[in-house]
Amino acid sequence: MTPQPVFFGDAVRKAAEIVFATSFPGGLKPLLIRDIYGKVSIALDCKKSDQATFASSLKAELAKLGAYQGTPGLIFADDLYDSARIFADPSINDVVVLGSDTTVRILDRQITGQDWLVVNGQSSTVPRLVFFGLKGGVGRSTALAIIAYSLAKEGKKVLLVDLDLESPGLSGLLLPPEQLADFGVLDWLVEDAVGQGSDVIERMVSASPLSANLRHDIRVAAAIGHGDSLYLDKLSRAYADVFDGKQPRRFSERLRRLVETLEDREKPDVVLIDSRAGLHDLAALSIVGLATTAFCFATDTAQGWQGYRSLFGHWQARPHVAMIVREKLKMVSALFPESEQVARTKAFLENSYTLFSDTLYDKVSPGDNDPDLFNFDIEDTSAPHYPLRIRWNNRFQEFDPLQIAKGLFNEDELRATYGEFLDGVMEQLEVPNVSE
Repeated sequence: MTPQPVFFGDAVRKAAEIVFATSFPGGLKPLLIRDIYGKVSIALDCKKSDQATFASSLKAELAKLGAYQGTPGLIFADDLYDSARIFADPSINDVVVLGSDTTVRILDRQITGQDWLVVNGQSSTVPRLVFFGLKGGVGRSTALAIIAYSLAKEGKKVLLVDLDLESPGLSGLLLPPEQLADFGVLDWLVEDAVGQGSDVIERMVSASPLSANLRHDIRVAAAIGHGDSLYLDKLSRAYADVFDGKQPRRFSERLRRLVETLEDREKPDVVLIDSRAGLHDLAALSIVGLATTAFCFATDTAQGWQGYRSLFGHWQARPHVAMIVREKLKMVSALFPESEQVARTKAFLENSYTLFSDTLYDKVSPGDNDPDLFNFDIEDTSAPHYPLRIRWNNRFQEFDPLQIAKGLFNEDELRATYGEFLDGVMEQLEVPNVSE
């Protein structure tokens, strides 16, 4: 009988079954290595010559992986050029096996996506608020601009960093073309790769006219520099890891260094980061590696919740990442409609609560009152799932934030649409309520 094919979603589970059914000699701890095609090998930190008999039977078991059996399926330390580095790779994750409570150690060799799992071990001394959405068109950049204005109005030094390199819209909202700095974030990435990052960083931040009448400038590090006609040429090279003469520096590490350098130069009270929409490595870095708080913009649609469930489930399978990331998140109900508000409020809240309960919240047994459990009541306004609302207002569609500085929008109009969101952000920063 022809064996049933093994598909991508089955490969790790079947490899885990092999691992758990095997009594490894000498306390060996197997490591699963999954290559860029999803093929899985089992790596053991010992010499091949010491385990010849054992290796033969294990290789036979690996045939159960079908098309997803790695080549070679079984790897020993002496098969590797630098085995110590492989077995101590910081990218190794304990991953929950799909459909079970067991975990296996996996080293994933991915083309992209690794940055969704790389948590920055250093805490920022400056609040970094990341604005993220799975889809564009939900008013994320406009909300960021209004938050920047409100914070600057309260006397805060604000630095905006546009990390939406694929669709750089923030600079267009806040800077007329003639006021763009000479260089943008993309220029820094390209020049840093050839050792010239420090030569452009002094010329990549400019003040927005939005803060013209305020005590402090709103400083903007745009994605694009002034008059750049080579943007696509640079973009195709931006995401590369760079060898610094001693070791490779990942794209995420380089971009984190840029943000830290900008903070050191600008001395802001708060950093606002416009993340790229979707499940891109730039968004991964923004949320996992940079944010102190990540505002997750959503509308109450099946597609939106499905997308967030895929992302949260990815973290759920990697508990050490989930435990850190989940404390940074805050849902935002974007474009909240004018009609049926009671029913729509309830629906969004229930969908958001279900999402977090199924993925990132700790499971609570009846009668369990452990205060250390990460779990919240559905009506707890401080909880990550409890949304901040931004109301639909036709006047803010195709909105030019610079009109605020010209007096074309008053405080009452801003608060009618953004008041709840503004207050929630200020609470995150422990800034007095802007309406007071």
